[in-house]
Amino acid sequence: MHKIDHAAILFAYLSRITHADIENILERERVWLHAAMNLGNSAQLSAQAGMYGAVANAVNNLREYDVALIDKTLKGFKPNI
Repeated sequence: MHKIDHAAILFAYLSRITHADIENILERERVWLHAAMNLGNSAQLSAQAGMYGAVANAVNNLREYDVALIDKTLKGFKPNI
């Protein structure tokens, strides 16, 4: 896959995720970055788990219509290989 292919997949999700969920993901990313730069391994792993949790929560909050739309977008997606 090329970078433009990844952009299309990311766009499919970002266009359906709420602003509140995006802000939560960004906050978890800030915590993760701080841990990566300043703290030990266990804090880094905890922050990484928090980031993953925020992303999983955002996807879990998608409405079924949104999930179906993303699935439809990705099924019609043809990577530029």
